[in-house]
Amino acid sequence: MKQRKQRRDKIARLISWGHWFTFFNILLVLAIGTLYVEAAEPPGSALGVIYLLISWLGHFAFLPFVVFIILIFPFCLIVPYSRVLRGIATLVASIGLIALVADALFFRQYGYHLNTYSLSQLAIDAETVFAGASFLILIGMLLIFVVLLVFELALANLAWKRLDKLQEKHWGPAFSSVFVLCFLASHSVHVWADAVVYTPITKQDDLFPVSYPTTAKTLMSKHGLLVDQRTEAAGRLLRETTHVNLNYPAAPLLCARVPQAPTTLIVAFSSLDAAEQDQLNALFPELERFQTPMLGQLDTQSGLFELIYGLPDLYMTAIAEQDQEPAYFAPLRDYRIELVAEVASTVPNLPEAIADFQRFDISSPSAYIGLSLRETLDVTAMAQIRRALKDGYQVVITALTPAASAHPAYSVQAMQVPLWTSSNLTIQEQPLTLLTDIMPTVLSQYISCADGTSNYSVGIDLTDEQRQLPLMTSYGRDLVIYEESRTTVIDSNAMISVFSNEDHAALTGAVPATPVLVDGLRKLKRFSQPNGE
Repeated sequence: MKQRKQRRDKIARLISWGHWFTFFNILLVLAIGTLYVEAAEPPGSALGVIYLLISWLGHFAFLPFVVFIILIFPFCLIVPYSRVLRGIATLVASIGLIALVADALFFRQYGYHLNTYSLSQLAIDAETVFAGASFLILIGMLLIFVVLLVFELALANLAWKRLDKLQEKHWGPAFSSVFVLCFLASHSVHVWADAVVYTPITKQDDLFPVSYPTTAKTLMSKHGLLVDQRTEAAGRLLRETTHVNLNYPAAPLLCARVPQAPTTLIVAFSSLDAAEQDQLNALFPELERFQTPMLGQLDTQSGLFELIYGLPDLYMTAIAEQDQEPAYFAPLRDYRIELVAEVASTVPNLPEAIADFQRFDISSPSAYIGLSLRETLDVTAMAQIRRALKDGYQVVITALTPAASAHPAYSVQAMQVPLWTSSNLTIQEQPLTLLTDIMPTVLSQYISCADGTSNYSVGIDLTDEQRQLPLMTSYGRDLVIYEESRTTVIDSNAMISVFSNEDHAALTGAVPATPVLVDGLRKLKRFSQPNGE
């Protein structure tokens, strides 16, 4: 009986120590959690700020508590030896803290949390800085882990030695009550915010790691509650998502001239059906048909905008409102590179800066770029292409909109347009290309900019860069994410549908991974600064 009592007292003491060890780690985790709070976009309302604070307190207090319940508390019962338990708790806490530190640093840089996809992205980005950078990051994280391990071991031993004094304190329950109330309050407030799509709160859903806020969609929809509020709020959310606060170019273009620049002719047809494509192949065997799918646009207006600006049509309205010409016009003029545009048909609603554009009118230009828009493959177009090839020009031929297709809307097959290049312009094999890639590819033969194409286009230089999926683009007010095995469509009503790329079968209940969505939006809206900046 005495031994049982001693064992119970020993276990009770270990559990008490575990509570205090967890409490001190909660304070440490809360401190690390401020890195997320500081990096967060301002909520935009007083209620959003209050939710951010109670969510921070509740969530980062909950994480160490769960670790204690799952990984430490059982050992208090199974292995009631203080030294062993302190060693296990130290190791568990150190692993958890290093994971949190790594995630916080990664989130501040990229805007989403660590997973297999983001780790590979981190390694790729690190190696682009200099060879071996990813190895140095790994070494740095190992050193931080060692420091945390030593700190946690000292904390565990200190809590054990001062346990009697700590047990005399009576403020433990008060702190615990605050953490529990904050946790419950944050989830309760989120139920309401989710029901009415209150964006100052719902946009924080992916701010903290391992965060799964309680939602109200199922309950509210089932009972028909707050339907009007949800409809109104969904419309507001869509307007906020599609609004562009233009920041173009993203930074001043610092470009050098490429010596011995060629002459290039870009011919863009409104559309080319199968017969016209076969005719082009037969008439100009010296042209190389690009085998990688290139995606066109829904209409000639959007397609021409994407081709000339190198931006998705998401920016067309904002560009038109500010009447901005393509950012690369300035360095072309500086280096006396003539750009000539010949539009053989009327394209409505284009930004005024290019709607009436014909040429720079540079005297004694150093090089030429020609852009020709044609409705159909007529005699004039064929003669123009034949003359350019005879004179040794670099030639690029494409269509702006796809031919009619029986494939599902926005599938690669439905949106695909052809692309031909002359043999003196070599393009790398790509998983997928866009009209926004054409101008950066051509311009790479004339100007070399400090930040590549990133300051004036979302496209890539197809002669030098390798695109990686997933890829997000816009078609009017719809967003589409192309991945290797599936395609996600987010329509103008913010409804998400996903289908398989292999058989186009709908994938019920599937949604894009959060890192994919966040990274896609970050790249797509690179030229849209947040309101208030």
